[in-house]
Amino acid sequence: MTDPVFGGDEVRTEQEIARWAAGVTAKAEKYQEMSRQVAAVSITEVSRDGLVRLTVDATGAMQTLEISERASGGAQLAATILTTMRRAQSRIAGAVSDVVGAVGIREPGTADALVSSYRRRFPEPPSDTPPWADQVRPTTPPPPPTRRPVQDDDDWEGPSVTE
Repeated sequence: MTDPVFGGDEVRTEQEIARWAAGVTAKAEKYQEMSRQVAAVSITEVSRDGLVRLTVDATGAMQTLEISERASGGAQLAATILTTMRRAQSRIAGAVSDVVGAVGIREPGTADALVSSYRRRFPEPPSDTPPWADQVRPTTPPPPPTRRPVQDDDDWEGPSVTE
């Protein structure tokens, strides 16, 4: 949308004002549509072991939680739930980016600022793999220690200890 050119004759000024107002209205409608679609974003994630399935909304709040019958209770299950939730939350920024592109928001910085705010709030969770894992080479375990052969004293010709 180009800026209106005011001045000159009255007819042209009125036309420019009408064109400018129509552009502002169209932009407002795009932003309202984007807002509706972003509010409708939901992400479903399943834990790597398949024991937990959950859905988060665009604010990152958990909406549904399903736990497999195979799951055992305790700290491990809690950690699996939180890890899965963080992975789901980290995908919100991508979904919002898709919405912004689909709606057609083209203003420089607007889309980036919106998506960046989600990336800051919901960063990519740490990997399940330790950072040093790619530096460790598998090795074959050392062979078991060999035992010294037991001396058989059947060939002892001397006196018995019990004698």
